[in-house]
Amino acid sequence: MKQDLLLGIDVGTTNVKAILATPEGRVVAQATEGYPLLTPRPGWVEQNPADWWQGTASVSRRVMALAEAAPEQVKAIGLSGQGAAAVLVDAAGEPVRPGIIWMDARSEAECGWMRATCGPEILRINGKQPGPYNMDPKLRWLATHEPESLRKAAYSLTTTGYVTLKLTGEAVLNVSDASIPFAFDQAACDWSDELISCFGIERRLYPRVAACEDVIGGLRAEAAEAMGLRAGTPVIAGGEDTSAAGLAVGVSQPGQAMLSLGTGGSLYIATAQPVAHPNLLTFAHVLSQQWFIGGTIVAFGAALAWTRDLLGHGDFEAMTTLAAESAAGADGLLFLPYLSGELQPINDGHARGVFFGLSLNTRQPQLIRAVLEGTAHAMRHNAEVAAESGATLSELRAVGGPTRSALWCQIIADVTNQPLTVLKDNPGAPLGDVFLAAAGVGLIPDAGSAATQAAVVERVYTPNAAVRDLYDQQFAVYRGLYPALKASFDANSL
Repeated sequence: MKQDLLLGIDVGTTNVKAILATPEGRVVAQATEGYPLLTPRPGWVEQNPADWWQGTASVSRRVMALAEAAPEQVKAIGLSGQGAAAVLVDAAGEPVRPGIIWMDARSEAECGWMRATCGPEILRINGKQPGPYNMDPKLRWLATHEPESLRKAAYSLTTTGYVTLKLTGEAVLNVSDASIPFAFDQAACDWSDELISCFGIERRLYPRVAACEDVIGGLRAEAAEAMGLRAGTPVIAGGEDTSAAGLAVGVSQPGQAMLSLGTGGSLYIATAQPVAHPNLLTFAHVLSQQWFIGGTIVAFGAALAWTRDLLGHGDFEAMTTLAAESAAGADGLLFLPYLSGELQPINDGHARGVFFGLSLNTRQPQLIRAVLEGTAHAMRHNAEVAAESGATLSELRAVGGPTRSALWCQIIADVTNQPLTVLKDNPGAPLGDVFLAAAGVGLIPDAGSAATQAAVVERVYTPNAAVRDLYDQQFAVYRGLYPALKASFDANSL
């Protein structure tokens, strides 16, 4: 008898990833396909929704072929994707224009208007402050600059919402995806008519919201043919990619946090209720009655890559070996990793990188170690701002390239004073989609428990009590540097 399989698909910013896996999370095949970003003007970033759909169909066919799976083995499909896109779709389900994705910055003026007009209400109901990455400011911009596009639109969807529309014919947003736009009421887990009215956006543009594990429909015949699957296969509402990735690494209880490390770095703490802070991001987890709060730093791995190029080193391993020659604290040298502005928790595009405490005794080991410690201080900064709003952090669960450095991982554990659990060979969001799909059709009793059991722990780094006072003292200095330099950053901006 052939085994039951689930198809998990994540439609990201630059590529779509798919895996076929068993209900318990054993991956049997995976595939990836890329697509372009469209940049018609400076600060504008769009994508063609057809690219998302074509990529989805392609990776589905490829994983089916790699696994030599029969269509009837696939018991359900779960999807996730980049959040905050604005994809206008007409009544026939066709895109009105290219999708405006989260990287787009054209709606800063609209954000200023929203902050001035509805700011306290947005923070109270939604838990965030307006920024141009999100869907609602984009809709305000379209109302001013492309009113004909809004007139043609039946609703506005996210990336995930558009692909699930192609699969099922149903215009639905999952709770995790819907919770990112500013019009979402976090406590009610649905749209806020008060905020939509305040924004001056037509209510019809906000589609129905479904729980992440809900079956929203069966796979349409034409979609099934394109994907190499069986018509009628259940499709789950799915999740936003950060939340789905959090599930994949076993973040299933309040207090646990996902640490996603790469070129940038993100820290999101799971909470049992929505927690609001104007400088952080709050949105729903894919697990019912849990939320995430936290933020992203722009230059995590990028900061070490910059240091490598600056110092002329050939590889990261040699650099971290050199950094280990420096004592903890880098002889008083601190680094602000704001090499391309910064997102949370300072949200300042004018901020820039700083070495503080240079001396005639500073050598390469101190410089490199200060960079490693500075990125860890930036993570702690997000965690402590979240704690000020009531979030409690008990464990970091980390994935990504920088986790290959034992020194860097130990520094993160020491600076944050939290155990750091490094996961092995985790495929990320598509695996979270698999668990949601398996739970949605009853193949497993609970997605969170299954994800926790499937997450393979490679190593746990325990904080070193001997350096706690040192890092506490340095973090206090670190946190004071940005406020002291903000006016200078602004004055020096080009």
